[in-house]
Amino acid sequence: MSTNPSEISTEALPLVPTQTPAQAPPPSEYEQGARDRLQKLLATEPDWLQDLRLMALSRFEALGFPTRRQEAWKYINIRPLLGLSLNAEAPEPKVCPPALHRHLLEFPETDVIRLVFVNGRFNQERSTQADLPEGVIISNLKTACRAHPERVREHLGRLIPEETDVFAALNTALFDDGVFIYMPENTEFKPLIQLVFAGFGDESRATYPRNLVVLGQNAKASLAVEHIGLSPAVSFNNSVNEFILAEGAQADCTVMLSEGPQGWHLAATRNILAANSRLSLTTVTLAGQVNRHTVQTLLQGEDAELVLNGLDVLEGKTEVYHHTVTEHWVPNCTARQYYKSMLDDETKSEFNSLVFVAKGAVGTDSQQLNKNLLLSDDARVWTRPQLQINADDVKCAHGAATGQLDEAQLFYLASRGLNRELAQALLMYGFAEDIIQKIPDTRMRKYLDLRVLANLHRTDALLRQELGRKQPPL
Repeated sequence: MSTNPSEISTEALPLVPTQTPAQAPPPSEYEQGARDRLQKLLATEPDWLQDLRLMALSRFEALGFPTRRQEAWKYINIRPLLGLSLNAEAPEPKVCPPALHRHLLEFPETDVIRLVFVNGRFNQERSTQADLPEGVIISNLKTACRAHPERVREHLGRLIPEETDVFAALNTALFDDGVFIYMPENTEFKPLIQLVFAGFGDESRATYPRNLVVLGQNAKASLAVEHIGLSPAVSFNNSVNEFILAEGAQADCTVMLSEGPQGWHLAATRNILAANSRLSLTTVTLAGQVNRHTVQTLLQGEDAELVLNGLDVLEGKTEVYHHTVTEHWVPNCTARQYYKSMLDDETKSEFNSLVFVAKGAVGTDSQQLNKNLLLSDDARVWTRPQLQINADDVKCAHGAATGQLDEAQLFYLASRGLNRELAQALLMYGFAEDIIQKIPDTRMRKYLDLRVLANLHRTDALLRQELGRKQPPL
C-alpha cells in the first residue's frame, strides 16, 4: 500500500533505530541531509517506487549504522563520514576536466555505448547516442522508471527484504539516478557498455548511483563501470549494482574504483543467476580513501557459473575491503574467486569471503583464493576465506597467501642486466597481469593494462618501453 508523500514529515523518517525522546540525539548533518533528500524524492515519484523506498528505509532502520563491534565492519571507522555535511545537490561543473576527457576517449566511439554521470546527474551531452536493436533498453534509470516502469519494477531491489548491508538499503531509499539495461532473449549485444560516474568540484558531496542489469534468456553483454574522483574535496559514493541473469544469459562486468584522496566509496553488487547463466565480475581498485565492495550472489539454477576476480593497486593511505557471500542453492553450480592486492606505504586491505552450500546442492564446485603482495612494512592485510557446507559430494576449497617480492626472482632479473627498480616493476606488473588476463573482454584487458601501469608509481618509461606499450593516461 503506497503512502501519500504530502502526509510524510521528515520527523517520521528516522535514519537511525527508533529511540525514546529522552535518548534520541539530534540528527547529524549527514542524517538531516539524507532525510531532506528522501522527502524530495517521495514527493515526485509513482506509488510503487515510494513503496520500495519506504521498505528500504524500514530495512535500514532495522540494521542501523554499523559499528566496529560488528565483524563485517571491525576494521572501518565510519563515524568521521557520518559527521560530515555532504551536499547531495552538488552542482555540475560547466567545464569538463581534461582528465575526464581522457577517460572518455579510451574506446572508439563505434565500439561503445557510453552513459556519463557527473556529480550524480546524467550528462546526455557527454554520453553517446546509438540506434539499439529492437527490445534493447540502455537508459539512465530515472528515465527508465517513467518510460519502462513495469520492466524496472519487476527487478529493482528484489533482495531488499533480506538485505544485510545497511548502506545498500540506504542506497535504495536515496538513489536518484543510475543505469537500466535490459536485453531480450537471444540478444548478443557486441558493443561495450561503458558507465562513467565522475565527481569533481570544490564542494563535498554524496551520490547514490543505482545500476540495474537484466539479461533475458541466452542474452549476452559486456560492461565497464568506472567511478572517478577528480577532486580533493570529501566525497561519499554509495553505489549499488544489480545483475539479474535468466537461463543461459552471460554477462561480463569490470568495476573500476578510482576515487579522490578524500573519497569514500561503499559499493554493493547483488546477483541472481538462473540455470546455465554465467557472470564474470572483476573489481579493480586504484585510489580513494576508503573503498568497500560487498558482493552477494544467489546461484538459483543448475549449472550456473560465477567468476569473481579482484585487483587492488594501492599506495598512500588507501583502504580497500572486499566482502563476498556466494550462496549455492541448487546442484552443480560453479564459483571461482581470485583476489590479489599490491599494498605500499600505509595502505590496508581486507578479503572476507563466505561460500554457503545449501542442503541438497550436490555437485557444487567452489574455490576461493586471496594473494597479497606487501611493498611496505606499514601495509596491513586481513584475509578470511570461509566455507559453510551443508551437502555431501561437493568440491570446495579456499586459500590465502601474503608475502613480499621474491629476492631470488629479483636476483635472477638483475643477473640478466635489469636494474633493481625495473626488476621490481616487472614483477609487480606480472602480479597484476594475472588478474587482468582473466577478463573475457579484450577491450577491457587493454584498457586496464594502461590504467594499472599508470598507477604503478614505480613503473617508469623504461618499463613501458620494455613492454612496447604506449604512454598510459595520467
